[in-house]
Amino acid sequence: MRILIVEDDKHLALTLKEVVESKGFETTVCFNFRQALNEIEKAFDLYLLDVRLPDGNGLDLCERIRETSEDPILFISSDTSETSILKSYSLQADDYIEKPVRLNILLAKIESILHRAGKYKEIYQIGSATLNLKERLLTIQQNIYELSTVELSILEGMFKEYPDFITRENCCRLIFSHTSHYPSLSTLSVRISELKKKLDHDAYHIESFRTLGFRWKQ
Repeated sequence: MRILIVEDDKHLALTLKEVVESKGFETTVCFNFRQALNEIEKAFDLYLLDVRLPDGNGLDLCERIRETSEDPILFISSDTSETSILKSYSLQADDYIEKPVRLNILLAKIESILHRAGKYKEIYQIGSATLNLKERLLTIQQNIYELSTVELSILEGMFKEYPDFITRENCCRLIFSHTSHYPSLSTLSVRISELKKKLDHDAYHIESFRTLGFRWKQ
């Protein structure tokens, strides 16, 4: 899983990076608002944000993230004012930790938040179709399909959003979160076509619309 760390104190940012990565997470670190604004176009499983940034405010960044994502947001800040803390929760942040950070407590909160957000779910089932993320397998009745990382990412997005569509942009973000490579929309279309070919007569389960994206159909 991928975590975005936005912290202007470089020593603390790199310490957070080291500690979080020791638990098996991938991280991207930004030291200012501008860098973070570019990164939030991609998909992350959790955001660690400071409030006070040299060129902006983490609360504004939280608001921008919430325009497109419901993934967990955890603030780590020396700003202990009630106004900032209440503002963070009004923007649907998941928690607010005051500095200095106790690293073991931070890690425990990250694990707890990710579990509550369903990030550790390994098996999805829709009708006769079962997607096993750990085993990288899609089972439809008696048919079993081994999946590449990109194929697994695409199907994970559709199963998570079922019965709704996952947009092409969000599908690209999800692929990036698993591969660190952000595909173009044309490349995504090719990957979808390849996946349908692999599924053969089960390909009808993947429904696509140019303006809406993709979804899984029973």
